[in-house]
Amino acid sequence: MSATGPESQVLRLLARPELTEEQKHETRGLIEDNLSSFDWGFLLDQATRHNVLQMLGKHFADLRYYYFPDQRVIVPHWWVLCAAYQANTIRNENLSAEYGQVLGLLNEAGVRYAVRKGAALGEHLYPDPGLRRTSDLDLLIERTDARRVAEILTELGYEQGRIAPDGKSVQALSKQAQGFWRLHVNNAMPFHRIPGRSDIPYYGVDMCFDLFQRGSGSASPVPELLDRSTAVELCGVPSAMLSLPDQLIDTCAHLFKEATNLYYIEHERDLQLSKFLDVALLADRVTRSGGWEQTVARVREYQAVRQVYFALHFTDLLFPGEIAPEVLAELRPADCSYLEEYGGGGQEVYRWGTPFLDRLFDRKRRSRAAARSVVPTV
Repeated sequence: MSATGPESQVLRLLARPELTEEQKHETRGLIEDNLSSFDWGFLLDQATRHNVLQMLGKHFADLRYYYFPDQRVIVPHWWVLCAAYQANTIRNENLSAEYGQVLGLLNEAGVRYAVRKGAALGEHLYPDPGLRRTSDLDLLIERTDARRVAEILTELGYEQGRIAPDGKSVQALSKQAQGFWRLHVNNAMPFHRIPGRSDIPYYGVDMCFDLFQRGSGSASPVPELLDRSTAVELCGVPSAMLSLPDQLIDTCAHLFKEATNLYYIEHERDLQLSKFLDVALLADRVTRSGGWEQTVARVREYQAVRQVYFALHFTDLLFPGEIAPEVLAELRPADCSYLEEYGGGGQEVYRWGTPFLDRLFDRKRRSRAAARSVVPTV
């Protein structure tokens, strides 16, 4: 299927938490006009790969995109989409209850932190708890607090390491892997707990000490980020998340890392609509709050123009109009050839041979990479 086919168009239209009347009408027209040849298997596969299956399910249920009274063609899989939304709602509620315990104990211990990524975005960026798939609890902390956080997690039954192949225990990483983390990664090795649930294979907590990877040329002043964090309620308890400018920069940096790193390409987590949607929604909030001047200033302060422009450039391609043209123009580097590059992080840099939109929906993308990741996985 092509990047411009009706299935890809429907996916891009529905990969957003709220639809305009025009988008609703356009989606129904695309489905109805192509009903006899519409590749529902491709849509289901791509929605899963792009982490928006549950979002499509909500729209299909609310707008009855599976019901065409004048047609005799049966729309398969619609119940899978709707069930994915319901299941994700239940899953996120359980994750929230679990991570609320962690945050509550951190509060009692007086640990300064800011919740990053999924747990914060899911509750404060999306209007419905079932729309965004969440996994780990990501915490930005100062390195001096790492030992205390580790003690709290251990008290709750968490163990540091990787999930064992049988999924029933947590194993320590090899010395090689531990050495790689210390040299290249801005996080401590993750903590996990096995709950014994089919919908939640594990709970995970990541401690992060900088918004940017080591060796990236970028750095963030963590004490200042924590000083200006926003007090909010998260997971049912008083908490804190990054300020809006820092949250957008963090999300862009995370997207850039995973979109260009061979490790994530191999695991097919490099290009996902859900990540670009996070950026689009945060950018919209920055626009509404009049915060672009402050955001751009911090991008330059952190020396993060490459990462942020990469994320904004491709987000604008997928969600036109969410990024102001003047912002893109101000951040645009003199040399944009890196936009088609991948690798780095201690490995050679390579160039893709196909356009971005074609890669986005290419199920064989990982096989087209010119090299394998050297990141130790055990």
